[in-house]
Amino acid sequence: MKKILFVSFCLFLLLCLYFSDKGYAIQLPDGMTVNKTLPLGGQTSGNIVIANNGKEAETVRIYQTDYMFSADGKNNFGSPGSMPRSNAKWIKFTPNQVTVAPGEETSIFYEIAVPETSDLRGTYWSVIMVEPIPQDALKPPNPKKDKATIGVQAVFRHAVQMITHIENTGTRALQFSNKALKVQAHKTFLTIDVENVGEQWLVPQLYVDVADSGGNAMKRYEGKKFRIYPGCSARYVIDLGKLNSGKYNALVIADSGENEKVFGARYILDVK
Repeated sequence: MKKILFVSFCLFLLLCLYFSDKGYAIQLPDGMTVNKTLPLGGQTSGNIVIANNGKEAETVRIYQTDYMFSADGKNNFGSPGSMPRSNAKWIKFTPNQVTVAPGEETSIFYEIAVPETSDLRGTYWSVIMVEPIPQDALKPPNPKKDKATIGVQAVFRHAVQMITHIENTGTRALQFSNKALKVQAHKTFLTIDVENVGEQWLVPQLYVDVADSGGNAMKRYEGKKFRIYPGCSARYVIDLGKLNSGKYNALVIADSGENEKVFGARYILDVK
């Protein structure tokens, strides 16, 4: 029986800010985020540049998905337009597939048109995927007689986050949850989940001001900065260093930058 079974596994998804695409032939030199602020009924357009730094021609396909994520590490790439804050239907782009010669660049042209719908508020987003097509998938089958061939191919996708903010609208609010302490290698780590319960995206950096049980300030500890869309959440892990057993007062501060609200919560940390 003549057949080829081709199995393609998507092993990695490259998201802006969190993964370097250095070393792969297809790269996006202008970054992985298109961030626009528009009024109701507003329109804009632009290009996403695709570069081929490899030695062979690369064929890529371009398509849309929605995108949500949560503090437990789950990522949801739904069909375009399926999520409440998707802007996928506002976006048109071309081409859907292109071949890029080695050492050359090409562009995806996009247009964004915000509807004139009065109830739109805050931040909306979706993703344009740029996915190289494996060379084996472009070749016609040539199976050997009475043999089946199984191929395993890693596919690296670039996810360009297409973000639209409705001008001068949207509430900003964060919620803290799932606080936990963990001692590892003689260090204490504070884990806390931060959820965006507002309508605008926020990019908060976490700080933890620790004081002893008597209220005497000890030290400020700095956490990472994450982009959090409305309805999404991120897990922060803050290294508090070596703390002796006992109870401590902690003020957790989420600072989203200049002209943004600062959010905070107070906790008692019981280090054992």
